[in-house]
Amino acid sequence: MTLRASLLLGLTALSLAACARTTVLPIAADEVELTAYVAPVCGAWGAQKMALHDAAVETLRAHYSRFIVMDAGAADDVRVLMRTPTIAQTYGSATVTGTPGYATASGSSTTLYTGGLPIVAGTHDETLVLRLFHRTDPGAENAVSARSVLGPQWQKALAHGFPHTC
Repeated sequence: MTLRASLLLGLTALSLAACARTTVLPIAADEVELTAYVAPVCGAWGAQKMALHDAAVETLRAHYSRFIVMDAGAADDVRVLMRTPTIAQTYGSATVTGTPGYATASGSSTTLYTGGLPIVAGTHDETLVLRLFHRTDPGAENAVSARSVLGPQWQKALAHGFPHTC
């Protein structure tokens, strides 16, 4: 295996090992800023989906039950780093027939190209500023239930925490 192929394999393995992460910044006792970062393959939709899931997890971890998204923003720095090598392989055949002093040749060839695939890096990011509510707090009736976001298996989702894949 060439050095370049080894490098490409290593980059691919790293990108799949942890294609998502989340950071949480406390702003106040009942407010947090949460940012979800996902791999390019997840897209902006994957970042939004993960941010919502992680908002519900963080709400429950902080011993609240509901949240309102006060502000949201998105960004990305996805780019093509390089392309895999392009390889051309030509296959052909020829037939020659002839008699003394005269020959006829005919043939064909086909060239197949492989490689040239983009190697993409960067992340899609989604930032949410959340206000957290207890079930009985004023304004909680308009807030989103963290348990409903996580679904019937909310306890399992809470135990697993923030996912590492989109």
